[in-house]
Amino acid sequence: MAKVLDACNHATRSALKDVFRSDLSRPRYNLSLREERELAYARLKKVCEAGVISVKDFRTNPRNIFAAHEVCAMCDGSLAVKLTVQFNLFGGTVLKLGTKRHHDLLLDGIDSFQKVGCFGLTELGYGNNAVEMETTAHYDQKTDQFIVNTPTVLAQKYWITNGAVHAHYCVAFAKLIMPDGTNEGLHGFLVQIRGLKDLTVQPGCKVWDMGYKIGMNGIDNAALHFNKVRIPRTNLLNATSNLSSDGKFTSEVIDTSSRRRKRFLAVADQLLSGRVCIASMLQGSTKMTLATTVRYAASRLAVGPKGYSDTPILKFQLQQNAIAPLIATTYAYNFALNYVQERYQNQGPHDQQEVVVLCCAIKPLVTWHSSYVATTCRERCGGQGFLAANRFGEAYAFAHAGMTAEGDNKVIMQKVAKELLAKVRPNDVRAHAQFRAQPLKTQHETNKRSCPSAAVAGADWVMRVFAWRERFLLRELALKMALKTKRQKKTVFQVWMLEESPLVQGVARAYAEAMGLRAFARAIQAAPEPMRDDLTRLLVLHGLSNIRDDMELFLTEGLFDAGAAKEVKKEHERLCKEVGAQAIALVEGFGIPEWMHQPQKMISKNEKTKEERNATNEW
Repeated sequence: MAKVLDACNHATRSALKDVFRSDLSRPRYNLSLREERELAYARLKKVCEAGVISVKDFRTNPRNIFAAHEVCAMCDGSLAVKLTVQFNLFGGTVLKLGTKRHHDLLLDGIDSFQKVGCFGLTELGYGNNAVEMETTAHYDQKTDQFIVNTPTVLAQKYWITNGAVHAHYCVAFAKLIMPDGTNEGLHGFLVQIRGLKDLTVQPGCKVWDMGYKIGMNGIDNAALHFNKVRIPRTNLLNATSNLSSDGKFTSEVIDTSSRRRKRFLAVADQLLSGRVCIASMLQGSTKMTLATTVRYAASRLAVGPKGYSDTPILKFQLQQNAIAPLIATTYAYNFALNYVQERYQNQGPHDQQEVVVLCCAIKPLVTWHSSYVATTCRERCGGQGFLAANRFGEAYAFAHAGMTAEGDNKVIMQKVAKELLAKVRPNDVRAHAQFRAQPLKTQHETNKRSCPSAAVAGADWVMRVFAWRERFLLRELALKMALKTKRQKKTVFQVWMLEESPLVQGVARAYAEAMGLRAFARAIQAAPEPMRDDLTRLLVLHGLSNIRDDMELFLTEGLFDAGAAKEVKKEHERLCKEVGAQAIALVEGFGIPEWMHQPQKMISKNEKTKEERNATNEW
């Protein structure tokens, strides 16, 4: 099962798991902030020394880098975040936006971790509206230099991973200002912020350590301020825009708008792969959390039929109903993520915009799920789940970091909805308007025919429900936008941001879920025959769990009636029992080796007694 889930780059995954055999990879607690950071640094250095990933993989095998993110996250979330900044945000940007002079200077050092970088995009005052950021890079033709400057407090680069302690270089995004005052838009500039040998902060660079966070304290986040820092003209990452020695600016991205938004989108491309990297990381964390929970539930004995503590809690319906759907959804999102990774690797000009939507959709799905898994599993492990050594707190903080990084989940879901809305045909909007003009009973009868209740709870039925929701909500949003902006003369901003936000989110989520379910169905068809029944059972359980969460929509729109809703509940509970009985085998399918399951401070039937410990002097 692990090979079916992992899909590719099995050698890299195996090699990294072997790296994590060392004592360096064992969880450590009660560390100072400095010790946590140095531990994450040392772990990433060891990963780099293994030589199984390279920033150059983005040219030929991006999925190798995604695989490394997933496996590293099973070991340590802070390690995985430092990895994604070094290889994706910093390294990937140098690779894609830089040219030979930048590649010769940095790429090998990025791979070996001899040259550590950070990614200076976000500013204190400009998170999701990064195109408005204030940092400037004025070109001084007399000295053939750029002067990088932070003009205000709000312009300081903020939440910069690797920035507080370890980074030698920063890819700083700034407005390129020509001598005549022309703003050519945001570009990436290579700024050395520390010395290569002694890490001395360079003149004009100010670093504020952001200190303790609610978790993930192995990451050294910083605020960076540039006080008229001079860099060579050649430090402009010039793959798409260039400034010649005679002061002539040229760009492949033709953009005459005042904010040069197109140029910003071109230089911020690494955020796209970053969303896939984050989803990959959190998928790894989710697997580890579920494996820990199921292993505990299978060994923790509680009161049985005769009143003795002789029954594993995994046999209880309470536990199965909570954990089994999480396993099913983790499998579902794994296949969805595999699909997005494959599309990203093989994208071309013909499908680039679709890949953008896929990358934006997958991060929210996986990170929201990871947060829910951490919360639910912590509770289902009782007091033992509250111990730091069992890593539920780490998983929870990791999920929340993923939900915010590389675009707030709900903000990038707006991006998904916007792109989907642009593809709706006028004829579809008119047809939906005619449908909505019919009596409610007629609407319900039409909807019900889309998903006949006679087939409730089968795989085909679940697929049809997801497809109906995806289509219906998109057309509903298109109709409301048309009516309110054209007939009622409201602005797009007012309707989108102030009146229809729940529907906007619903459209994006419905698309993402349907995309994922289709990917799951294709993976089942490609899987070995003996696995297909088990995988289909997981597909249906995941689908029914999702349908139950959105039952209000389906009942109010008449897609099915109360009788069908009861059948959904009944089948959901039956499948929870079946999947619960397979839980151990299913989490073993995640392919986590025994040495990465660190000794858990959980009472189980296999734990030694006090007498046994005294006899062997283990206290």
